[in-house]
Amino acid sequence: MGKKSDVVSVKVPRAVKKEMERLSEKINWAEEIRSFITNRIRLLHAEQNVKNLEETISKLPELPEGAVSSLVRADRDSH
Repeated sequence: MGKKSDVVSVKVPRAVKKEMERLSEKINWAEEIRSFITNRIRLLHAEQNVKNLEETISKLPELPEGAVSSLVRADRDSH
C-alpha cells in the first residue's frame, strides 16, 4: 500500500488557473507542486542544519597560531 496523502488547496488568480489548464497536457501540475513543496522543505532543513553547525563551530575553542601546520607536519612525518 502507498503512502497516505492529504489534500492541500491553494487559490491562484483566474488567469493563472486558465494558463495551467491550457498547459495541462505538457505539465503535471500536481507533481510540479508536490516536487516544489518537497524540495523547499529539504532546502529549509539544510539551511537549519548549516545554521546549527555554524553555532556549534562558533562554540569550539580556537587553536593556537601554527597548530594546524604542526599537526599536518607531524602527520606527514609519521608516514
